[in-house]
Amino acid sequence: MLIDLLIKKDKLKLQQCIEQFQHHQQLRHAFLFLSGQRTKQFLGSTPGLTLSFSAGMLMQFRHNAMAKTLRGLGMIQWLRRLL
Repeated sequence: MLIDLLIKKDKLKLQQCIEQFQHHQQLRHAFLFLSGQRTKQFLGSTPGLTLSFSAGMLMQFRHNAMAKTLRGLGMIQWLRRLL
């Protein structure tokens, strides 16, 4: 009798934990979906396209000797602080 009562308590607690986990997972999936939609919307906007284009141009210069020199001199950190 006591064992059955304890088993029922544990099953109830487990069921509550499972429901809480499922609810958390649903919220997480909704958040990830909305984040993806916002990212796509931003990348399609004018500032997003500008940022994407600038990043693409900078990636082309990552092996350039002048870019390596500037990076070595700390100019990149100075530019980051400026912006």
